[in-house]
Amino acid sequence: MVAGILGGSGTHVVQIIIGIVVAAALIGYFLLRIGDRGGGGHVRAAATAVSPHDRGKATSDGTVRLVRTWSGIGIGAQDKQWNIAIDGIVVGSIANKETIEVAVAPGHHTLRLGSGRRRSAERSLDVAQDEVVGFSCYGPRFWPQLLAALVNNDLWITLRRS
Repeated sequence: MVAGILGGSGTHVVQIIIGIVVAAALIGYFLLRIGDRGGGGHVRAAATAVSPHDRGKATSDGTVRLVRTWSGIGIGAQDKQWNIAIDGIVVGSIANKETIEVAVAPGHHTLRLGSGRRRSAERSLDVAQDEVVGFSCYGPRFWPQLLAALVNNDLWITLRRS
């Protein structure tokens, strides 16, 4: 039956590899859908989060600018917003193809993005007075990166300093 779907006798190595990749992608997709229902994460909610109309306002001396770009194979993740956590406190969220500026005090900070099990590795940054520190972020773009993210949740979101 599988040989008929793949269009051959089933003895071709390429067809077998394609079948394995398709099966792994389907299993991964359903595991991610089940995992999204649980929620969770390693960040605390802030008592007061930055509201959408406050984003980009100069309320302190430094700014963290996040640019979320399109990810190639997000498996339903493109429409989800990611929480922005600075020093472990959620200060806002970022949607797909959106740029957000968050005001921070000068000094050393940590930055992490995430939504449920999907998250980035924690990044350290130093912000000086009147400095803008930029980061770009995106989800998995290639299937090997997606498979790695299924094993290690910190690999789901790539966070690069720009």
